[in-house]
Formats: sequence, structure tokens, C-alpha cells
Amino acid sequence: MNISCMIPARIGSQRVKLKNLRLINGKPLISYIIETAIESKSFDDIYINSDSLIFKEIAEQYGIKFYKRPEIYATNTASNDDFALDFLQNTKCNTLIQLLPTSPFISTDEINQFIKYMIENKLDTLVSTTDVQIESIYKGQPINFEIMEHTLPSQSLEPIKAYACGIMGWNRKNYIENMEKYNCAYHGANGKVGYFPLKGFSTVDIDNEEDFMIAEAIANGMDTSPSKVEYYK
Repeated sequence: MNISCMIPARIGSQRVKLKNLRLINGKPLISYIIETAIESKSFDDIYINSDSLIFKEIAEQYGIKFYKRPEIYATNTASNDDFALDFLQNTKCNTLIQLLPTSPFISTDEINQFIKYMIENKLDTLVSTTDVQIESIYKGQPINFEIMEHTLPSQSLEPIKAYACGIMGWNRKNYIENMEKYNCAYHGANGKVGYFPLKGFSTVDIDNEEDFMIAEAIANGMDTSPSKVEYYK
């Protein structure tokens, strides 16, 4: 089974300028997920998928591949459905694993376990999720609690599974078939879909300036020894 890793990295960014190239603790944001992908030893090929040749330079520095996406898939209206289809139509693999550079703290073990889970369960699509175990509302209506009932401790609530998005997996054949038939494939469409939980730092998703501040603090903290656990006496 040929497994390819695709790291999408558009040069443009509406909320944070040059997001994927911005330094965190001295190195570009995209470097974190590249290094983790390489260290996982799970992939036959690792690609940066971008509209900008500056990412080709970074790919060459790491000894990985570069895929130049067409300009039509480089706008802020281009969807993941479309640029992943373009990639699959022009490269060879059986399974595509997408890793986002905006989720820099996913671990090698999580990547390996994600792929193992997808293969063992013969899934067409595997989505990374995070459990939100707090009262949640959708369009003004409660999802996991009852307004007319006594409030429960949060640990007793049914968790809401929100997309973590940092790692996604697709079967190539099923993805292309879904795009041809339904013009959508990201969420699984017509196929066997599974969900893989992430937690802790792995769920960090960098979209704005505040997220960069959090990521910088995490990256700096990872370079220091854990503090001793102490309690108020």
C-alpha cells in the first residue's frame, strides 16, 4: 500500500500574513509538521502542496517532494475538496494523509496510530476530532443537555465531537469517485467514515494572532524541563 502525505501550504492568508512561514521559537511554522511527518516513517512520499515556490525551497531542504498547485486552487475560495482532488489526479498513492502546518504539535505516535486505525478498519475516510465535554448549543438549541432538567456535572455529559482537522485520511479511489459523483469528498460522502480522537496540544489550530501566542508558549515550554508538581499548603 502506497501512503502519501500531503502538507497544504497556500502562500496567501487572510487572517495572518504569511502564516506558514512565520517563525515559532526560531523556525517556520510549517517545519514542525514536516519534521514530525519525516520522523513518523509512515510515508512512501511526503509533499508540500503549494502555489508558491518558496515552499519548494523548504521541501528541498528537508529532502521531501513539492507539488505546485494550479493558481485556481490558490485563492481563499478554493476548497480542500478541490485541491486534494487535483493532487490525487496528478500523483500516485493508494491512501492520502493530509497534515496541516497549522497543527504543529501532532506527534509521530498519533500519526502512526491514525494510519494504523484507518488501515485496520478498512476506512475510506478518517477524520481527526476532539471531544468537547461541555454544554453545547447549535442554532439556539441544546445538543447534549436538556434545558428543563437538573444540570449534570460536565464529566457526565455526552461529548460533542468537533473536527480537529490537523490530520485527515482518504482512500484515493473512493475520494475521486465521490468528487466525480457528488462534487464533495472531504467529509467522506459515500464511503466508510471513521473518527480518530486527538487531545491536548495536538488539537491546537493556528488561525489568528492569539493562536500564535499560544503556540509560541507551547513551543518554548517543550524546550524546557517539566516543572515539579506542587500544591498549596
